Amino acid sequence: MRSSAHARVRAFAKLNLVLDVIGSLPGAYTEIATVYQTIDLCDELGVTVREGSELDLALSMRGLAIDCPPEKNLAWRAAHAWAQASRWRGRIEIDLRKEIPAEAGLGGGSADAAAILWGLQRLLPEQLQPDRIADIAAELGADVPFLMQGGLALGTGKGDQIEPLPSLPSLPVVLLSDGPGLSTAEVYSRARRRLTQGAKAPKLQRFLHHLREGVQGLPPLGNDLLPAAMELRPRLRDLVRLLEGLGGLSTMTGSGNVVFALFEQAGSAQAAARRVEQLLPAAWVRVARTVSREEVSALRESEAEGRSSHRGHH
Repeated sequence: MRSSAHARVRAFAKLNLVLDVIGSLPGAYTEIATVYQTIDLCDELGVTVREGSELDLALSMRGLAIDCPPEKNLAWRAAHAWAQASRWRGRIEIDLRKEIPAEAGLGGGSADAAAILWGLQRLLPEQLQPDRIADIAAELGADVPFLMQGGLALGTGKGDQIEPLPSLPSLPVVLLSDGPGLSTAEVYSRARRRLTQGAKAPKLQRFLHHLREGVQGLPPLGNDLLPAAMELRPRLRDLVRLLEGLGGLSTMTGSGNVVFALFEQAGSAQAAARRVEQLLPAAWVRVARTVSREEVSALRESEAEGRSSHRGHH
């Protein structure tokens, strides 16, 4: 007898509202302090599992092109890591529709990995304990543990030590990119060379003060990786200034190449995006909004409830 089950899961992109570079860690890693925030830009994944005697993974992709073989794709790697840890055998089919661009600082690959782990645990909950899933998430990438939960959170260490923060009100966001992706390794390498001794995580401290005190208005933003990224892509400075000139509060997310701006009103964000599209017709521009941890969970649960299962004799 064989059985199969299916679920659809959204993989939410993330922003780094602030990112302080603290120092170097063993293994060419960089110690950071960052504030993560999920947004409603997302990839969509269908996950189908079929019991069998051998492990068989299949990945199909639509939407934005990603130039890598399936076994290097983080969604495929997440499914493989889960299956190896659980000793589960059978076929796992992943249907991935990409909306989050690669090498953008939006965590698209990590979001896909988190969604796959969440989906497999939902479909086959008896396989792995939460602690083991958390270990797999951290092994796959620094952003994956955060993206398992979403919302607003503090990330320290490599960004993989997560502390949830109280949610901000939902805010409109304009996302902008007008060039090819940036190498995360190269941006971080340049940022480490720029390190100086001084105050620890000043951008983070300003953000946390804003959060604690309940200050009105948009939270303070900032990214220590932006100067390093601008060495590779000087135009990033112009994009940040453009968004700020249109009324937003702007910086870069992650190691780039997407810059973003928060707005207080959805209408202002829509108007800014339309203006950017007029000025930069070849650019990638999206309007999104921030989503809380509770909303991420509710959206995933509502989709999972619509999954189908069937059993049959063969």
